[in-house]
Amino acid sequence: MKLEKFIPFFDRKLSDHLDGICSYSPFREIVSYTPLVGGKRLRPYLVWELSDLTSFGCDSALKTGIAVELFHSGSLIHDDLPPIDNDDIRRGKPSNHSIFGEARAILAGDYLMLYPSKVISSLDLDHRYKERLVGLWSDVSLQVVEGEFADVAPSERTEELLSLIRRGKTASLFGFCFAAPFCMEDGSKFREMFELGIDFGEIFQMMDDIKDATSTLQELGKTPGKDLSQDKLTLLSFKTVEQARALVEERFRAFCEKITEYRDLVGELEDIYRLIARR
Repeated sequence: MKLEKFIPFFDRKLSDHLDGICSYSPFREIVSYTPLVGGKRLRPYLVWELSDLTSFGCDSALKTGIAVELFHSGSLIHDDLPPIDNDDIRRGKPSNHSIFGEARAILAGDYLMLYPSKVISSLDLDHRYKERLVGLWSDVSLQVVEGEFADVAPSERTEELLSLIRRGKTASLFGFCFAAPFCMEDGSKFREMFELGIDFGEIFQMMDDIKDATSTLQELGKTPGKDLSQDKLTLLSFKTVEQARALVEERFRAFCEKITEYRDLVGELEDIYRLIARR
């Protein structure tokens, strides 16, 4: 399934799922707002597509994709809060706290980052594979928070720290998306796919660093130039835009060489790469 067809399919499933969460309906509205205002849906798409290569199954792939997307949405709610990125726009719409207030947004973000553990724990998998997947999810969710902390409170301004931030706050979640459908494979394959996802996630974040400096509000769906105005540590702290673009292209080509055994996937990822690069 191409990404453009997957998005409306996934959005319907995500909306249905959100209808059944939260016992208190006023809170459900706030929790559901950010996940449903849009997004690339790239992370759940990767889980869905990679599941075609394994016996993970459509139901597990869909639920895992929902879990990942909800966690990601929760992290975005927190990112947008005034003490962190202070942005009133997300995905081209008012950010969660700008509509519902900071206190409610914090709690909605908390809920969305905690709830996915319940989804992943409910998957219909053999306990050995579920334990492996839950263990990886626990590690990754903590890595995201650690990466976010290093991003907002950097102890130094080095490329080594930038790599740590990039791996934690962005790439680790992509690593999970790549690895999850392979949880029933041997351990070495599971780890290999996680590292491939890390590689792709780092490339994605590098592209995001460039777009923050070169794209418009309409293209980004959030306020452009925030990294520079807040003196964030990004790829452009060490490279010019031209150098950064050349490095990203080089990294992506090297990444594609690592996954040549999955020819269809290479084609899909190349399409996604070009789509992201244009925006």
